[in-house]
Amino acid sequence: MKIIQVLRTDARKPIVHIADDVDANEATVRRRIGKLMKNGIIERFTVVLDYRKLGRVIKAFIGLRVEPAKLRPIAEHLAKHPDTQVVYRTSGDIDIVTEVILEKMEDLNAFLDEELKLEGILGTIVTIVIGPYKRCPWTKL
Repeated sequence: MKIIQVLRTDARKPIVHIADDVDANEATVRRRIGKLMKNGIIERFTVVLDYRKLGRVIKAFIGLRVEPAKLRPIAEHLAKHPDTQVVYRTSGDIDIVTEVILEKMEDLNAFLDEELKLEGILGTIVTIVIGPYKRCPWTKL
């Protein structure tokens, strides 16, 4: 877990420095990272964007009640939108929860008006994030 913690902080850190951080030799760290990748524990190394610096400061969670027969097509439609970060199937009063990150409130209004006029959506609950207690490590929002 020490290696994973170091990689989560900086996946570009040279292996020799990771080895120093976890008190292991370089060959051991290289082997363990290879094993983590081979076993699918580490799927890929990626870029973490600071959406605030990109001017995207509106983060909202949108809960949808949908007709059961329309669940998959609606989820797939939402997943294709470039401002959609995640789409989850959920239990309880809401069937789908999606997270969007947008530049301004007008963009959220447009998303709601244009993307959610699908047949099968029975109701929505929109929750706008006011501020974090703990930021998302991938979006920094």
